[in-house]
Amino acid sequence: MTSSLAVIILNYKRPQNIGAIASAAREALPDAPIFILDQGEREDFRKRGDIPWSEVWVQRAAVNKGAGARVPLACRLPFDFYVAIDDDVFLTPEQISRLADLVRAQPDRAHGVWGERLELNQGAINLRTSITRVDAALSNLNEVYAFSRSQAAAAIQLSARLGFPSWEAVKVGNDILLSCASREPPLCHDLGAIKHCPTSNEPGIAVWLSDGFRERRAEIAQRLVAARAIAVFTPLTLQ
Repeated sequence: MTSSLAVIILNYKRPQNIGAIASAAREALPDAPIFILDQGEREDFRKRGDIPWSEVWVQRAAVNKGAGARVPLACRLPFDFYVAIDDDVFLTPEQISRLADLVRAQPDRAHGVWGERLELNQGAINLRTSITRVDAALSNLNEVYAFSRSQAAAAIQLSARLGFPSWEAVKVGNDILLSCASREPPLCHDLGAIKHCPTSNEPGIAVWLSDGFRERRAEIAQRLVAARAIAVFTPLTLQ
């Protein structure tokens, strides 16, 4: 019996991209439910004409809980595996289908196409960003995540272990904890060129350009290293 799989897409400040992302996911995975969690600032999201509404489930969030909202959603839904795609990334149907195959074949780790690696720089922890077009284990993934329901639950447990009072308190480090919630490091896969929305680098829209973003993530990485909860660390590999 084939393990069940669903797609999670979050809407925030890029509603113009959701239709293309959902359509690619439907072509890639004809039988997979597609869940859209609308956390956007506009109330008229459901009036858009470019989203295949008959092909998706949509829920309007009462409160915007950021990108990390996909993790408790994955825990609540009754599926074995998920492919979650950020709202500024345009994967091809072939890339989405391949990620679904990869997580089913290796369910003990997260899979993606873009990520980061922890490094030591003059005694301080740095995150080397924008690693892509490689087949390699990384410290954490960004932008696209194929993961299991059990890994989502483990990420929330890991946040408590690190001293966060709630999952929502993790904020911009949600992808790091999701990636590290397994004894096996996440894998980045070279699935070809990755297309991004021009707003990926636009101040005021791109969250990674917000004040304190990098510092907050470095602090979370330090907690993980102290807890020996991160698998890949250059030049060291923690066992």
